[in-house]
Amino acid sequence: MTNATPVGPAAASDAGAGADLGARRDATYPVRLAEPGDTLVVGLGNPILGDDGVGWHVIDELDDISSSQVSLQQACVGGVGLMELLVGYRRAIIVDAIIDRGTAPGSVWRRPLGAVETRTASHLDSSHDAPLPAALEAGRAMGAQLPSEIEVVGIVIERGDVFGERLSGTVEAAVSVAADAVKEALREQHQHQWSREGGVGRA
Repeated sequence: MTNATPVGPAAASDAGAGADLGARRDATYPVRLAEPGDTLVVGLGNPILGDDGVGWHVIDELDDISSSQVSLQQACVGGVGLMELLVGYRRAIIVDAIIDRGTAPGSVWRRPLGAVETRTASHLDSSHDAPLPAALEAGRAMGAQLPSEIEVVGIVIERGDVFGERLSGTVEAAVSVAADAVKEALREQHQHQWSREGGVGRA
């Protein structure tokens, strides 16, 4: 049992952590860097490789999230680099492109990190250092404060090696579905926190 939560229809038709935290817009390409908060939502991908950059588009779709406890970030990292972005947060939601030949492109799902095969995700695994689970284990061993709850919202793509900033029609249609999945995850986290604190919720 993988505890996966399917989202939407089965087939919907390096910005690193720089010293300057806070939302900003880069002159050459829109880049969002996270502000400190309780929960980090990070969209992964390369914004000039077509569908590979779908995670960035989902973050842009989440502009209406106004809670001071939720931080948004776009990044093109994996493995240890991704682990470093998560330091200091209690929870994290990672949005990434997924290549899964057995699932229709445009499909969207939610799973806890432990139920995700990192080799299918475009950026949770890194050919340059270590898969994210191994990087998290190493970080915790060194005393880093890392999220105790990490979920992945995956958007299935057919290929992520086509140059261009535009998404394919199928994947573009999945952006709003994935954004809704992130919002649902945030609502569930809020309700869980509310019940643990005896009725005092946190946004």
